[in-house]
Amino acid sequence: MAKPGPEPGSDGAKRIAQAHKGSHDHDRNGGFASKPGSAQEAGKKGGETVKNLYGHSFYQAIGKKGGETVKRERGADFYAEIGRKGGEMRGARAAERRAAAEKATTRQEAT
Repeated sequence: MAKPGPEPGSDGAKRIAQAHKGSHDHDRNGGFASKPGSAQEAGKKGGETVKNLYGHSFYQAIGKKGGETVKRERGADFYAEIGRKGGEMRGARAAERRAAAEKATTRQEAT
């Protein structure tokens, strides 16, 4: 099935390309990929706009819907697995903090 629009390389395609020339300055300047702060700011503004339009309950509803979809597609065991992994990471971080605190205490006692 052919794509809609003029044939590539035709006069029509060239006219369209010329009309759009320069309209994608953000592509040439790197866009959000080169400016993560801009992307973060845009995302925050978009989130605030949606929150003002639909309220906090909108986010609760879409979160619940997404959770139900994940549960249906991956099963309840998926949640047990990611919970276990999260617990392991939390335990490892706590152990690192304890070791660092003990090391700092030992250094202070030595001085």
